[in-house]
Amino acid sequence: MDIKDKLTLKFHLLFGLILLSFSNYSQNAITIGKTSKIHSELLNEDRKLEIYLPKNYEKSDRTYPVLYLLDSFYNFSHAVGTVEYLFLNELIPEMIIVGIKNTRRNRDLTPDSPELSKKNRERLGLTGGADKFMAFLDKELIPYVEQTYKAAPYKVIVGHSLGGLFNVYTFFKKPELFDAYLTISPSLWYPNELIAQEFKNVFTDSLKPNRTFYLSLANENSGNMRGNVLKLSGEFKNYINANKEANLRFKYDPMPKESHSSIGLPSIYFGLRFIFKPTQYEVPKTKEEIMAQGGPDKAIEKTIKYLDQLSEKFGFEVTNKYALNNLGYAFLKIEEFKEYSINAFKANMEAHPNSYDVYSDLGSAYEELGELQKAKHNYLEALRLIKETEDPEWEFYQSDLDNLEKKIKTKTRN
Repeated sequence: MDIKDKLTLKFHLLFGLILLSFSNYSQNAITIGKTSKIHSELLNEDRKLEIYLPKNYEKSDRTYPVLYLLDSFYNFSHAVGTVEYLFLNELIPEMIIVGIKNTRRNRDLTPDSPELSKKNRERLGLTGGADKFMAFLDKELIPYVEQTYKAAPYKVIVGHSLGGLFNVYTFFKKPELFDAYLTISPSLWYPNELIAQEFKNVFTDSLKPNRTFYLSLANENSGNMRGNVLKLSGEFKNYINANKEANLRFKYDPMPKESHSSIGLPSIYFGLRFIFKPTQYEVPKTKEEIMAQGGPDKAIEKTIKYLDQLSEKFGFEVTNKYALNNLGYAFLKIEEFKEYSINAFKANMEAHPNSYDVYSDLGSAYEELGELQKAKHNYLEALRLIKETEDPEWEFYQSDLDNLEKKIKTKTRN
């Protein structure tokens, strides 16, 4: 073998090793969910599902609200990203997502419609299966999810376009099936006798309390779709004004800068924020507000009690972590209440013993009060916990500890 052949062989070996190293590296895949399958007796077919579970699902004994996502093929990846982002920013709870992939989309998502034009009937093909699909969700899919996963009873359905039409139809036909309806640019050009009726004629009995309906609309002006969406919005508002006891929450959110295709992501973002807004708790922040609750310790007690009541109402744990955090820092800003911040942060630590944030908060309070060794103990624990998560912001926690140790050394010298 001459030198040229040897060099060629070495090059091929080197190139092969490089490819192998990339191949080994690429096996560390980032996954956002898994696929599953359920056989439907009602639809006489298998249905594919895409399932997202929260980050610490396997280690947790909690239950989670469930988001049922229509048209999962289009929406699963951005819905997962939106849910994770909103949870990270403390705006919604962690959720299970059940994405439902289509087999015959036009069949499943459209109600019966004798009024449908010949042109649209030819364009859509098989239609009118919404009642069967609704029964599949009610009798087969939801029970399957609740038996298989740590599912709380609180259920949200997300539907866009024909999926939005299905949302509206389901709300009119069986409103108690879901707790919240996130409805995106619904295809209300599609005629249906039930949806066309006025609310007062459909809901002759009071709606089951505590339903939420979010409705968005893109820059769509052709046909009668916009007019029917606006009519629906008016029906909601009139019904709410006349039936306060129903506790029906509604929001119409027009998005004129979005197209029918692009409106999905922002609607899920703003829709989920609206749906879970009642789980946000505004803590008392001024001395007057705190004293109105009976003082600092009573404010802590009332915060915990209120969020426990919310958890019972919604059927899943509404965390008190962020409220107790905010309350502790509110105390720190008021000179005569500073020492009570320790009580708020300790209550938070007892409720969330594995959270690096709560140890950092407690450390901050001890540092503010001059109890530096206690602060150091909590900063060390916060740093240990955050490094276990691989959160890149661990450097801030390291800086807190480093600065505190400098302060301790300065104090010791003096």
